[in-house]
Amino acid sequence: MSAPDHEPVFAQLEAANAAYVADGAHRELPVRPARRLSVVTCMDARIDVYAALGLDLGDVHVIRTAGARVTDDVLRSLALSTHVLGTNQVAVIAHTDCGLHDPEGRLPDQLAEKLGPGARDREWHTFTDPEDAVRSDCERLRVWEDRPADLRVAGYVLDITDGRLHCAVPPLTDANPT
Repeated sequence: MSAPDHEPVFAQLEAANAAYVADGAHRELPVRPARRLSVVTCMDARIDVYAALGLDLGDVHVIRTAGARVTDDVLRSLALSTHVLGTNQVAVIAHTDCGLHDPEGRLPDQLAEKLGPGARDREWHTFTDPEDAVRSDCERLRVWEDRPADLRVAGYVLDITDGRLHCAVPPLTDANPT
């Protein structure tokens, strides 16, 4: 039996992986991030977290989610990152021109057209201002019940047009609340 045909993108991924393995570009790294940092950022394909922040593979945990919002699933990942894998810093990095930026409140209706009327009742974590969203998410981390005592949190907005970071929430601890 022959292998099933894949869509062209999947075949490209498989070929690229074979080249990656053949070149020996992969390497074993420690499971704990070298910089003891987790970065929560958007899933937007225009964001190259490593290049934008001067990072190397193995430096940080990158948690990508729509809008860079600190949802329950992000907290689940951060609990593992902090309590099991030793990170003690979190940078929340939203960006300009984000798909969850929804000042008119239209996104739930747009999604309901595709997903059915129940989509209007879901929490999509839209926002009207990325800085306000970052401040809100950093505050959620500050009061998070599973937060390690030594956790430092900072919040940024990445300008998608020029790549610059703008600090919306300076690094904070419980001793330095928002």
